[in-house]
Amino acid sequence: MKLKSIFPKFIEWLISPAVFGSKKMLIPGQWHLFEFYVDKGEELLHFDEDTLKKNKIIYVLSFLENHEFIVAGKAPVKLLEGSTEGKWSVARNFITLINPKEFRNNIEFQFAFEKGNLKLLKKDAMGKIEFFGFFHAPKQNPK
Repeated sequence: MKLKSIFPKFIEWLISPAVFGSKKMLIPGQWHLFEFYVDKGEELLHFDEDTLKKNKIIYVLSFLENHEFIVAGKAPVKLLEGSTEGKWSVARNFITLINPKEFRNNIEFQFAFEKGNLKLLKKDAMGKIEFFGFFHAPKQNPK
């Protein structure tokens, strides 16, 4: 009988973001925006790495181990303009940037990792893409 009560708790722990090596463990660090999409009216606009470089758009999200975040650079979309620092939290595959002054200004993204890149997706209530960004960790210079 005890095995039956422990097993579901073990499975729940195993799939939770707190497990070593989980997505939550991959988040801390600096993440540089290199590509993004935004929905403007009836059109989905795409900004690739070359466009960002040409327009001198540098946007870096730093997620610290103590669950603080810091933003450096020019916000590429209005949605991100007010969030320059605060706390971050993770629940399942959602990361929330917590505004320290006004909780109504928190921004929740769905996130995923692919090939070492961080993808952040924010949709509005109608399902339109407000921001879909691709971030990479800074490139390491060989010594």
